[in-house]
Amino acid sequence: EPGAAAVPCALRLEARIIVFDPKKPIIKGETVLFHYQSVSEPANVTKLVALLHKSSGEVLKRKPRALPRNSTAVVQITLHKEVPLELYKDVKSLGRFMLREEGQTIAAGVVTRILPPKRRDPSVDAGGGADAL
Repeated sequence: EPGAAAVPCALRLEARIIVFDPKKPIIKGETVLFHYQSVSEPANVTKLVALLHKSSGEVLKRKPRALPRNSTAVVQITLHKEVPLELYKDVKSLGRFMLREEGQTIAAGVVTRILPPKRRDPSVDAGGGADAL
């Protein structure tokens, strides 16, 4: 039931978005403003997962290079700071957001998954360094 548990905070999320009419197609690495409720937080589009058919939702292309205007897609977004987020399927009104760039709303979306924070690869720290001599 809503309100029974604390709202989860997230740095990374997967979302289904509808691209409006941005000045240029959305690409991986794009810096955007993530507008959610009263929060406006810088974020990056870190992965273009799939381009979807507008009405059926079926996958048209996996890992597209860019998202053109009027397209529907699944993307991963990494926020610069943790934001309390709800999944759209759990709380519809709290699962929606907008992406803005240069004062223009470029996309609207719904949160489909909250992703765990990326961890540093432990193999980078193992082996090597002065103590390995």
